[in-house]
Amino acid sequence: MLKFDFIKPRFLAAPLAPILLSMAPASESAQAGDQPLLSLLDMTLERLQIARQVALSKWDSGQPVKDLPRETEVIRAAAEEARAAGVSTQLATHFFADQMEANKLVQYALLSDWFRAAKAPNEKRLDLRQDIRPELDRLQRGFIKALADTETLRSRDDCRAQLARAMSSYVSQRALTPLYAVAMERALARACDQA
Repeated sequence: MLKFDFIKPRFLAAPLAPILLSMAPASESAQAGDQPLLSLLDMTLERLQIARQVALSKWDSGQPVKDLPRETEVIRAAAEEARAAGVSTQLATHFFADQMEANKLVQYALLSDWFRAAKAPNEKRLDLRQDIRPELDRLQRGFIKALADTETLRSRDDCRAQLARAMSSYVSQRALTPLYAVAMERALARACDQA
């Protein structure tokens, strides 16, 4: 079983909150004021944990992991929200493409495990359209705000080094599995890129 750490309740919508909180024991990690990148890391992990529910939905429905119309819709909406928030649309496009690729990486890995076991876990399922997608949309708005809030930090020459240190500490404190550590790296691959 994957080990997760605490996700701040302010990020959780009602349908997903009990599931994610039950997967995440409390942590002694830094508070948001201690680390400017913490909100990006928290939301990224939350989005990756939601991938489990997406994978369960895909398992049950037989739908493929890749959903190009949905991905295109997410990118378009992110670009519009970014423009309205004064965030580069190119940055938003790249950032959300990376977030979705990381999410798919987790889904593929979980589905592969379940195919090898010839069964998926017997867990409560959430509805992809009614429960999961609205939560992903809410996280998207949070990401846009976090990108705006970290603009100065992300434009610094040492942004990649700071992000790498913050991510290393984050992964270690939460004892994330290698799958989630790699997915975190993939999800934030271009967070420091200059648009």
